[in-house]
Amino acid sequence: GTQHIGIDLGLKTLATCSDKTKIEAPRWYRNQQKRLAECQRRRKSRKVRNLHAKIANRRLDFLHKESTKLVNRCEWIVVGDVSSAKLTKTNLAKSVNDAGWAMFRDLLEYKAIARKVVYREVSERFTTQTCSGCGAIGGPKGRKGLGIREWVCGECGVVLDRDVNAAMNILR
Repeated sequence: GTQHIGIDLGLKTLATCSDKTKIEAPRWYRNQQKRLAECQRRRKSRKVRNLHAKIANRRLDFLHKESTKLVNRCEWIVVGDVSSAKLTKTNLAKSVNDAGWAMFRDLLEYKAIARKVVYREVSERFTTQTCSGCGAIGGPKGRKGLGIREWVCGECGVVLDRDVNAAMNILR
């Protein structure tokens, strides 16, 4: 590959790349949640075990395919170091585990090493608040700011998509 790419991991989209491509998160667990609950209420443990295995296999297959695509087209991959282990202890646990961030990063790392692609993890601190154009910190802050998907930089006036801006800052 020839591209240099920064990746911002998220829950709405699994990954947003600095070249403005987005990898949608299929939400395998969320789609099967009703069937799982129904089988658990009926005490069908074999069916529950099979459903969990099916969800895990689908997720792993999807992540393998997407990580292979990224590694094949890039020569430099930079990913934010979001801590999925810490977020699984919050009320976002189901969504974080369903996205499979840690598995995605592991797959990217070993495939990058195998194909001699440079792979780095960098701090995600202030990546959504910092303008990728001028470097000024002025974006939406706090939990209330998470709902704001686009914002305008107060310094240079550029309209920024929150996830793409974070991916560009991660690459930088």
